[in-house]
Amino acid sequence: MPTHAEQPEFQDQLVRGLAHRMNNILTLFHGYLGLLLDNQKLDKATLEGLVKIKDGARAASDLMDRTHALVRPTSSVWREIDLGAFTGMLQSGFEAMCGPRTKLECHIPDELPLVHGDASRIKTAIVELVKNACEATFSSGGTVRIELHGDAPTPNPSHAKQTLKWVSFSVTDTGPGVAEEITEKIFTPFFSTKKKQNAAGLGLTVAQGVAKQHGGALRLVNGPKKTKFELLLPACGD
Repeated sequence: MPTHAEQPEFQDQLVRGLAHRMNNILTLFHGYLGLLLDNQKLDKATLEGLVKIKDGARAASDLMDRTHALVRPTSSVWREIDLGAFTGMLQSGFEAMCGPRTKLECHIPDELPLVHGDASRIKTAIVELVKNACEATFSSGGTVRIELHGDAPTPNPSHAKQTLKWVSFSVTDTGPGVAEEITEKIFTPFFSTKKKQNAAGLGLTVAQGVAKQHGGALRLVNGPKKTKFELLLPACGD
């Protein structure tokens, strides 16, 4: 059995191994389902059943990918990142996430301190936060506002790096808000308030994990009919 000190590494290896094996199995599902769905002689009921199986396999693949994102990366490329330019490149993707009744607003200052990190991991966290906000306003409509600041206040969590400057990426939506009684549960893995059958309940957990990996923090600023998540990352040079 691994010692207490070795436990996090053992857990990471276990999750990676399970994700790899499950993805191999799901690849077979997708391959054979593709062949079956190409059969033009299938009756309607069989076709509908196969489509549901395919949707389930796709949801399982997404779940394994997001679970894998919770572990510490075995290899990553850390570099200086201009978070403003990085967000600008992702903006068209954010617009595609919004529903027809959702208005997207972006406020990106011309100059921001650089942050040091793994671009793919930071992108994962940002996309999860924006996706969460878009889903909150998809049915009822509203506004999703993305803001970046280079003079964010120091976060409170003890795991946050001690630094002088912080860069923040915040997403505010005018959806229903987060009920006060569940604010302490929203970062818990697999906890979800969504009614969607395939809601994994991992988006905020993944985003928080990325923040911790970078010595930063993710915090909720809650209010009536307004929810704001703020990703804080330490600026370079401190």
